[in-house]
Formats: sequence, structure tokens, C-alpha cells
Amino acid sequence: MEPNDSVELLQSFVENVLTPIAGDPHLGLFLMVLLTAVIPLAPPEEAFTLFGGACIACGLLHPFWAGLAILGGIITVNSILYWMGRGGLKLLSGTRLGNRILNAHGFKRARKTMYRKGIWAIVGCRFFFGTRTPTYLAAGFFRYRYTKFLLIDGITVLLHGIPFLIIGYLFSDQIEGILRLMERLGIWSVVLLLGIIASVIFIKHRLNQGRQSDSPDGT
Repeated sequence: MEPNDSVELLQSFVENVLTPIAGDPHLGLFLMVLLTAVIPLAPPEEAFTLFGGACIACGLLHPFWAGLAILGGIITVNSILYWMGRGGLKLLSGTRLGNRILNAHGFKRARKTMYRKGIWAIVGCRFFFGTRTPTYLAAGFFRYRYTKFLLIDGITVLLHGIPFLIIGYLFSDQIEGILRLMERLGIWSVVLLLGIIASVIFIKHRLNQGRQSDSPDGT
């Protein structure tokens, strides 16, 4: 892949996707981080951090504003989840949706971890996929002091995110190659992703059925 082709690919995404969202690519990136962090099938935060580093390396985004858009977006999302746990779950308690969240295995585990480890649960969840959202919800649910949560989470996001920005900057050619591959795969990349997710859900469902059948009362 020629270097010019790589730059054109990233430039096309910045101009045709990020800029139209809010009229400015940095603000568009911030809003995209907010949206993709709360919708299903969204890429992980690390993917946008690596992408931002690659765009900075190609001169398409300003280093400060791109970093602020990504890392600030992540911190904002975490705060939203905190307040959802602090206020939203209280309002939903007793409803079908609220009971489903409160009784979910991931949320129960996050509550236990928050109860036992507190501050270290907020730090540790950044390094384990699938534990972030339940932990932030649990922090709010336990009414963990928000100023302390924001300070801990903000420092952790910076310590975790800045290295990914640097990696994206230093290895921009490889990251652009992945984007090119995803572009060539087109709809098949989505089909593959959906297939993997469906397989995980099916396996988890079968395991839960096995646990229920092994329990003495069959529940």
C-alpha cells in the first residue's frame, strides 16, 4: 500500500465522516466517541485512540484537540454511566429493565468488586474488556463520591489512553492497513462481527442452561 493511499484513506474518513457531523473534525470525533461508546457493536475506545494517533501522524488532526476529543469523550461517557448508575438505576428499580440490569451477572460481579476494592476497581476495569460499563454503573449505584470518581477515572484514562495515541502515531502505517482491509471487506466484516457475537451469545446461553440443569432445584 502506497503511503499516499494511506493518507487519502484517513483524509477521506476525516472529511466525509467526522467533519460533516459537527462542522469540525475534532468536535465530530468527540461526538463519535460519545455515540460509539454507548451503542451496541461499537469498536473499543482503544480503536479510536489508535485512529486519532494515526491521523495526527498524517497531519490530519491537531495533536492537542484530537487527544482532547478522544480522551475527553471517554471521560465524559464514563461520567454519564456513573450518573446512570446513581440516578437511572434507582428510578428503574422494580421495573423489568431495571431488574434485568441489577440481576445481570456482569453487574453483580462489578458490585462485589466495587464493594471489596473501591478505587482499584475503577482503575482495573480499564484493562479488562466487558467490565468498564458495569463498574461505572456500580460506582454510581453505590453513590461513590463523584469528585473522587472523576479524579481517579480521569487520571486512569490519561495513563491508559496516551500510550495508545503514541502507538497510533508511531505505527500509523499498520493501522491504516487495517482500515484499508476493513474497507475492502465491506459488508462481510459486519457479517463476520455479527457471527462472532452470535456465537458468543449462543455459547453463553448453552453454558447457562447447563448450570441450571446441574443445580439441585433446576433453577
